[in-house]
Parts: sequence; structure tokens; C-alpha cells
Amino acid sequence: MVKMKQENKLKILPPTLREKHRYIKFRIISEEPVAYSDLEAALWQTLLDFYGELGTAELSLWLVKNLYDSKSQTGIIRCNNDSVSKVVAGLGLMSRLGESRLIVKVEKVSGTIKGLNL
Repeated sequence: MVKMKQENKLKILPPTLREKHRYIKFRIISEEPVAYSDLEAALWQTLLDFYGELGTAELSLWLVKNLYDSKSQTGIIRCNNDSVSKVVAGLGLMSRLGESRLIVKVEKVSGTIKGLNL
């Protein structure tokens, strides 16, 4: 009888040990339309300048690409639940994108994307 080798599967963290996320819906008010790639680069640069690499890494930040609407200039950012205020502060620090001025307005914070009423 041949013994089958058991596969070494990764153990999944139980929900109580997982990091909890929050979703931040924001709107950009600017002189010119803002492309996703420009917004992403400006956001990361602003957060890196303000919090540094370690502080930015602790935010667990993720700009949700497929939910960014360039026509209405709204988007969603995912972060962990402890760093919502830091992310909102970082968004408030964004004032320029190239030569054009911009304002980032936070519309809603929720624990789920569905709760943002897209």
C-alpha cells in the first residue's frame, strides 16, 4: 500500500485575528480632470512625505482601481480601521497635482463597500 503525501497547505487566519478594514469614499474637486495614475502617485507621495515609509506601511492603504470614476472624480480607499484618521489627514494634505490645484473631500467612511451607497 502506497501512502499519499499530504500537501502542506497554508493555514488561514481566523476572522478574529484578521485586520479589519474601512473604506473611505472621496471626491476630488480640481481645475482639470484627474487621471487614476496621477492620483495614485500623488497620494503615495503625500503620505510618504508626511508619515515616512514605516508610517505609510502601517496604514495598509489600497486605492481601489476599478471603483475610481474619472468623470465624477470619486474613488474609494481601503485602509485598516485604526488608521482612518491618518488617511483622512493625508488626503487633506493633497493640494496640488502637477500645475493644477485640487481639494479632496471625504464623503463617507464605512466598514463595507456596499455601505458607501455607490
